[in-house]
Amino acid sequence: MVDEPCRHDGLHRRAFFGLAAGAVAAPALATLLGAAPADATPGRPGSRLKFAAVSDTHVNTTSPQSTTWLTQVYASIARRDPDLVLHCGDITDTGLPDEYEQYGKVLPAALRGKIHYSPGNHETRWDPSAKEEFHSHFGPTPYSFDAGGVHFVGFDPTQVLQEPGHYGPAGLDWLERDLRRVHRDTPVVLFQHFPFGNQFYYVDDQPAVLDVLAEHNLRGVIAGHVHREDVTRFNGLTQVTLNAVRNGPFYYWAEKTTAADGTAVLDVKRVTVAADGTDTEAPFATVPLTGGGQGREQRPRYVHVGKVSGGSLPVEVRASATQQVGVQPYPQAVFGGTSPGAWLPLTGSGDRWTGSVDVSALAPGRQRLQVRVNAADGSWWEQVALFAVPAVAGDPVDRWQEQLPGSVQGGVTLAADGLVLAASSAGEVMALRRGGKRAWRTQLGPVYRRPAVHGTLAFVPSADHHLYALDVHSGRRVWTFDANAPVLSAPLVSTVDGHEQVVFSAGQALFAVGTDGRRRWSVPARGFSSGQAASDGERVYTSAADGYARAHDARTGKELWAYQMVSGVENHIALYSGWDTVAALGGDVVVFATVSSAIALDRATAALRWTVAGSAMYAPALVVGSSVLLTTEWGVLTLVDLATGKPLWTTNLALRVFNAGVAISDGTAWVLTVDGKVIGVRLSDGARLGWLQQSLVYTFGRPVIDGRTLVVGDQNGVVHGISLP
Repeated sequence: MVDEPCRHDGLHRRAFFGLAAGAVAAPALATLLGAAPADATPGRPGSRLKFAAVSDTHVNTTSPQSTTWLTQVYASIARRDPDLVLHCGDITDTGLPDEYEQYGKVLPAALRGKIHYSPGNHETRWDPSAKEEFHSHFGPTPYSFDAGGVHFVGFDPTQVLQEPGHYGPAGLDWLERDLRRVHRDTPVVLFQHFPFGNQFYYVDDQPAVLDVLAEHNLRGVIAGHVHREDVTRFNGLTQVTLNAVRNGPFYYWAEKTTAADGTAVLDVKRVTVAADGTDTEAPFATVPLTGGGQGREQRPRYVHVGKVSGGSLPVEVRASATQQVGVQPYPQAVFGGTSPGAWLPLTGSGDRWTGSVDVSALAPGRQRLQVRVNAADGSWWEQVALFAVPAVAGDPVDRWQEQLPGSVQGGVTLAADGLVLAASSAGEVMALRRGGKRAWRTQLGPVYRRPAVHGTLAFVPSADHHLYALDVHSGRRVWTFDANAPVLSAPLVSTVDGHEQVVFSAGQALFAVGTDGRRRWSVPARGFSSGQAASDGERVYTSAADGYARAHDARTGKELWAYQMVSGVENHIALYSGWDTVAALGGDVVVFATVSSAIALDRATAALRWTVAGSAMYAPALVVGSSVLLTTEWGVLTLVDLATGKPLWTTNLALRVFNAGVAISDGTAWVLTVDGKVIGVRLSDGARLGWLQQSLVYTFGRPVIDGRTLVVGDQNGVVHGISLP
């Protein structure tokens, strides 16, 4: 079963790789190419099934070890003649084309057409193709297929240019529609890169995912990412995480068998392959495919949370008297990582469990309480309940919301006459009047970075390879520029000799286009960038994934200087360079950043003026008079003297901050944390002011402030209008 259309470009590569993935070509064509159709059913329902699973191969061109172990693993799997193979992502180390080619050389002919893939964050985090490279090799995602009486779902929660996972409303809708078509007695196994539950918080909307899965016969989850083995049983399913092939020649062999009680199970073994090809098997996990156990019977009948009073939240849960019930505020601040939690046991009386939770440390706004009902065998059921923390004087207040399809990852932009433009990864661009009233909407290609506005034109970057110019009053398309690669950077409008031009990156190239849509100049092969350039009218300043910061002549694009910020092998540079930096100008310096430090270079000569340690390449540096505000991804804000780099003050919010960063108004820096908080920081001394939990999903989009209203979008596509104190 597949809902996604087939991509016909890249079929020559799919023929070379022989990869099944989500291909939905006609069966005859798929067979000709050596790629099994995604809806093929190897065997009748209830028939035998044997398959292998691998994860985190991290193939790159600089480490021979990255293919040595994989070669051993695939040779061993091929000898076993599986019905299919699951790959749970991080196939490559950085998603570069030569890494895909290297991976293709390892595949034995016997496995072509049998491997199904879900991408990992390493395929999409630093990817200038916006997943085009992955899809051209492996087909569309998500997808599903049936084999041996089991329904398999290959999901893709990865996000373009971002690290953690997110399903979003569209992904949840797809999952619900797919599972609704499956017979209620058919077991479902989901495989993807990120695991759920336990201490794992890699998917920010996983409570919503678990809500969908709870209504269907999901029996198993197979995942990678953590590079270690883990077996957990919760919400009626068994989840296994796989050790990485990057760590050694490991894979996992599963066979559908019958347990002693006559029920169907997947018997999963770990296989270690010696250099001479000898296999060593060890028991790993058993995944029941029928019955109610593994936590399903722990599902609470009733969860009620009261009103917060004095920083305390009353809770009542109705569950079996033989269980133990624990609760905790959902660890919202955990960004794509793990947390052991701080679980509060409730007091049981019969089937009634009660207690009060201290929520005094939480930001005002909507919050989640995580509820877990534990059984003696170690399985559990978990779900969340919503509650509200009241605001106090000095806190921001969420006033209005507007929904867009996709994610508002690219941020919002302030246009003329109080209009705010918001663009989404689903390609919708919307103009909102003050108060959140919709003025117009139009459909383009996917947008991952904020538009730029000059006069009556809005310049919108799109992953469909185009920069669009729209009339800000009507949304009418004025012109379209074909960049021949995904436009994943934020455009900059600058004035050169009295004429405006739009500067942006697409693929490996840097472009300057007039406001009439005509190319002024372009610089090829300078390295991928998803950040934003800066310009003083004489020079254009950029940084890129090749490790260099550069200055180009603003009139011709000629390179004037280059400063190497990161060195090393190709994949190391791609991972840690300033590819996501928004360059900032102030005084006679230009500020760049990598994941190690922020640096100030002399505008004219590239002489190093100062360095401040810290990973400040994601949140934009903001010039404030003779100072610059630096924000690290770990939530450390430092106001620095532009001339000397001397810190004037430092504030540690202890919360992750990424592309959304900071907006400044009336002497206050309003920080947008990745976990959906708005926090005020006084610019004069770094003191913390009011705060708000404005979203329960990740926030990457840069905000704007219009008067006393901060406008920001989140990964669920919701645009929030927030009143500032």
